[in-house]
Amino acid sequence: MRHLKWSLLLCAVLLSGCSWFSKKTGQEPMDLESFKETAKLSEIWSRGVGNGQGIGLTQLTPVIDGDKIYTVDHEGIVTALNRQNGKKLWSTKITKEFSGWMGSVVYSFKEKDLNHGITGGISYADGLLYIGNYAGEVVALSATNGKEVWRKQLKGEISSVPQTNGQVVAVQTMNGKLFVLDAKTGADMWFFENPPPVLTLRGSAAPLVTDSAIFAGFANGRLMAFNPSNGLILWEQRMALPKGRSELDRMVDIHASPLIKDGILFVGTYQGRIAAVARGTGSSVWGVDGSTSENLAASDDKLFVSQSDGKVVAYSLTSGEQLWQNEKLLRRRLSGPQVFGEYVAVVDFEGHMHVLNQSNGELAARDRVDRKGVRAPMLTDGSILYVYGNGGSLMAFTAKVKK
Repeated sequence: MRHLKWSLLLCAVLLSGCSWFSKKTGQEPMDLESFKETAKLSEIWSRGVGNGQGIGLTQLTPVIDGDKIYTVDHEGIVTALNRQNGKKLWSTKITKEFSGWMGSVVYSFKEKDLNHGITGGISYADGLLYIGNYAGEVVALSATNGKEVWRKQLKGEISSVPQTNGQVVAVQTMNGKLFVLDAKTGADMWFFENPPPVLTLRGSAAPLVTDSAIFAGFANGRLMAFNPSNGLILWEQRMALPKGRSELDRMVDIHASPLIKDGILFVGTYQGRIAAVARGTGSSVWGVDGSTSENLAASDDKLFVSQSDGKVVAYSLTSGEQLWQNEKLLRRRLSGPQVFGEYVAVVDFEGHMHVLNQSNGELAARDRVDRKGVRAPMLTDGSILYVYGNGGSLMAFTAKVKK
């Protein structure tokens, strides 16, 4: 009985985590309301591709190359699929083999060095796949068969996708460092250090790598452009300024990866700004107050943002004017949006995928795709939406106007 009393007291103290003490505070996830569906959401295929995202805040993003899509799970299972029908082409598990002497006994075992440690998903360029882990390793695999090509140890925990242009691989670590490696060999080229603030969001933004520049956002709200070959700083821009007295109030992380569209970079910060800057100079094009930690998405004329409070907002790409906002998913911890066909989709913490009309933001369809939720950013080829659920299934969807 004494233990029960202490358990109940602890439950009450720890943010009313126990249902016996739960009270309506106005900060609960908004209940889902029924609506008339105007779109038909169809699952083309679904395939198990390992053991999913694991616990924590990992976002193991798949990558598309031509008619193939590649995934990695939190235990290091890498899978190649035909993205049209979901047929598995190959699968491998990243392991190391060690052998040696222990007294008079010879031992041999496999160290699962990437198990429970894959953190940022997978990227592709010129026949190679790149993966990073908690331990700070970058691993390059052949996209043809999954065989390891090289492996590089860095000083720092990797929490986002290593990005590449085929010549270099750029990797951001939790300790505020940006490492750049030779894409073919893994050899060191250069690194830049930007020490993070006292308090930051868990994880870091994946850099955006082009042939002419590497664009990287940091936890202190700085966006920087570097020469890929030598690390020369091309420009830097403060996207948001810390405000408030507490460290929590002063968090302005660039946690979402920069997005490029028609020569303009679009960036979102936590508790700061949603902004557009010129790719070549970093000069401001437009900016509005906003807060997001999720990747952005764009159509031909709109920028879509999942705000930290659960609003889904569409802005004009050219002016930043707010075109519409949907407030029916407040506090449901939404994923970043993704555009496919005439629609834009987000997924909430319970695994409900919400499909909105691009034109006005109205809900068009809904389906629960994974009861464990979806943390990985969704992918699209323009018409097909690819969703990698936390439970380990990769799914392909289309949406059409309901007749």
